[in-house]
Amino acid sequence: MKATRSNTLANAQPQITAAVARPKLKRVLTTTDFSEEARSGVRYAVRLSEKLGAAVTLLHVIEPPSRLSGVESVILARKDTEVAALAREKLAAIARRERKGNPAAALAIRSGKAFNEITTAASESDSDLIVIATHGYTGVEHVLLGSTAERVVRHAPCSVLSVPTQMGKAAPFRLKKILVPMDFSELSKAALPWATFLAERFTAEVVLLHVVEKFPIDYLLGRELASHTIMPLMKQAEADLERAAADLAKSFGVRISAVVRAGKPHVEICEAAKMLGADLIVLTTHGYTGLKHVWLGSTAERVVRQARRPVLIVRPTKHRP
Repeated sequence: MKATRSNTLANAQPQITAAVARPKLKRVLTTTDFSEEARSGVRYAVRLSEKLGAAVTLLHVIEPPSRLSGVESVILARKDTEVAALAREKLAAIARRERKGNPAAALAIRSGKAFNEITTAASESDSDLIVIATHGYTGVEHVLLGSTAERVVRHAPCSVLSVPTQMGKAAPFRLKKILVPMDFSELSKAALPWATFLAERFTAEVVLLHVVEKFPIDYLLGRELASHTIMPLMKQAEADLERAAADLAKSFGVRISAVVRAGKPHVEICEAAKMLGADLIVLTTHGYTGLKHVWLGSTAERVVRQARRPVLIVRPTKHRP
């Protein structure tokens, strides 16, 4: 039962600290659709790049109107060059407003489906990070409107940082506590380089989180019987996680603590971030697409959709979308 629910970290300690190599962050791509909601992503990208000395590219994607929209004649009344010129003027105005004396951001205009053009632009510019605002739609609204941010997470050639619009346009940039969900797999360890790197640069605390997943049978068994199964796993995970935190803290000189919760991973990650006052969630993604994505889903995408904190989705290796 333990082996299927939760691997242990006891035999993997040397590999964890040895595998942590600093990520490079030289080029950041951020995108806007000129809505007020998109402003949170641009602001975060500019502030983060300012702190880390990275170059910023500000991208706007002109999406062709649907033939069912009935507004083709209005849109096409302007030439493509005019639309692009107006978009560039708006981008320049945003860059002037947000940079506040910092080096000017590069401007880019593309035409097509937003998520496809964003990921393609990131690949062509060899970007190290995409920063994008997410509306956080759920339920029927999410089904009808979809989520560009989630699709970017799924197809991006690099890591993606989503910033919820609920943060508000006046929310100050803050990075003092970083939550890192760990399931003891090699994939989840790939979040550690980013987390420790940012913790060093911002003098932030890292909190390692492990969620012992509850299955339907656990709820059917009732609290008392389920506790006999869950509690031993939580104690083992807590011991392994605290050992990992101590080793990482010693190696990188940052504050690292450990937390263990039980439940559905994406729900517990979001709840832990709220309870602990985390400023950023850092986790990895398999990057599954097609049928494999339909079958397995994605904890990362669910966290992006529901979290009320910025979420950094680390892609361990770059690939073409």
